[in-house]
Amino acid sequence: MNLLSKYIPTYSGHVQGIGYDEKKGTMEIVFFDRPEEFTPILKLAFEGVTNLNEEQLDEPAENYIELIIGLDLWQGRYCLHTDLREINFNATKVLSVVLKT
Repeated sequence: MNLLSKYIPTYSGHVQGIGYDEKKGTMEIVFFDRPEEFTPILKLAFEGVTNLNEEQLDEPAENYIELIIGLDLWQGRYCLHTDLREINFNATKVLSVVLKT
């Protein structure tokens, strides 16, 4: 099941950053409204994150803005696809928080 349209229906897939805190078991993804304006607009917060595996697909160029191209839930695991990496993990909860309207 692709979750991009559910969690970020009206925003760019460009991200300010993807942060993972292993001790807290959380991962946060902050999205820009448009890459030209660089305004953080939405945050996805995953809680109860375990079994995180990350595969680097490409190295970013200087001043590159990472782009989310897919967020899937398959057999109880999330798979976050960007143009640079793939991150697979389990999570117990996901929250979508609007940062600015």
